Amino acid sequence: MTSVIYTRVSTQEQSTLRQVNDLKKVDGFKVIKVFSEKISGFSKKMEERMQLQAMLKYVTENDIQSIMVHEISRLGRNTHETLTLLKHLEEQRIRLYIHNLNITLNAGDVKDDIFSKLIVTIVSDLARLESEQLSARIKSGIQERKRRGLHTGRLSGTTESKERFLGKHKDIQKYLAQGMSYSEIKRLCRCGMSTISKVKEQFSE
Repeated sequence: MTSVIYTRVSTQEQSTLRQVNDLKKVDGFKVIKVFSEKISGFSKKMEERMQLQAMLKYVTENDIQSIMVHEISRLGRNTHETLTLLKHLEEQRIRLYIHNLNITLNAGDVKDDIFSKLIVTIVSDLARLESEQLSARIKSGIQERKRRGLHTGRLSGTTESKERFLGKHKDIQKYLAQGMSYSEIKRLCRCGMSTISKVKEQFSE
């Protein structure tokens, strides 16, 4: 069946190549196009993820039969978002293949779909809880280092290259290029005004 691949990693340093290679090896799917992005799935809403939106539009306009993802956590930042997307795909009669679970949703078997969606719901919740726990551990570690008077953050005397800094804030660059106000960018990117100013300054150099 005709398919597209959607892959996502959370940082600019990570690669989507492994996800793509794994999915291309799966039998029964004819991959037409690959959509990949480097963006945090837990901090960005679905509508703010450009490649995800482009993929959904492409699938609808080109009568693609299925979408392939490596893990369900690549799609939604929480269970509600994930289930909303699954409902949309079901209405469009688009199948969803999830590689690490080895299941295909909306394949036509009602009983299988009910069981699969139950699994997806549980896995989505576990992914969200894992992310929240990791964030809590990091914050706790930073607070403990501060309590002990130890250094936190970048080592003194080190600097971040312009390329690395801009690479982490491509979304801000995009919105600046679109002429959005600082307040709009702050709301969309969940960042400080100083970060936006720094991106604008370095982006314009």
